Amino acid sequence: MITRVLLVALAVIVVDLIVRLALRRHSPAGARRDPGRFRWLRFAINVIGLASLAVVAGTAWVAGEGSLTGNRLIWHVGSGPAFAIAAVAITLCWAQRNRFSASDANHLGSAGAWALPLRKFFFWLAVLLAVPTLVSILAAMFPYFGTEDQQSLLRIHRYCGPLLAGAGLLFAYFAIVTWRETWREGSPD
Repeated sequence: MITRVLLVALAVIVVDLIVRLALRRHSPAGARRDPGRFRWLRFAINVIGLASLAVVAGTAWVAGEGSLTGNRLIWHVGSGPAFAIAAVAITLCWAQRNRFSASDANHLGSAGAWALPLRKFFFWLAVLLAVPTLVSILAAMFPYFGTEDQQSLLRIHRYCGPLLAGAGLLFAYFAIVTWRETWREGSPD
């Protein structure tokens, strides 16, 4: 399942890049925005989150439909806490910027400006998918559930995890595209 989800995410990225290249405008560079005091902290949180997502998704992708064992399991479980902490920090850092507004509908209609509403959509989709992904695997670690319930929790983790990886990848892509457009135009996001 993770292969299909990642292929769909990559297909969305490729289609977006092709459309952006076809609609490419050479606009003059505007005034640069003030990056803020904690720019380095936000950058570090984003990098740690993306790196831990890559490790978690990569180890699951290598295992395929089978179960994780050996070193892949150690890497998957070892990077899980870093991913969970980074996911919470990213949610706190990005929630304000990803509020939906009435102007988002205008962005969808204009050529090439759909990155901002798509960034917001994939951000909230990733946040929503992170909850069952993380809670299901944490709940499975405690002896409160029987064998069948633990298998159900593991299935929830296996279904939501790849979707979370795809949404996280698309959020990261559209965040980079939005940042690039904003930096070129000098307008706030």
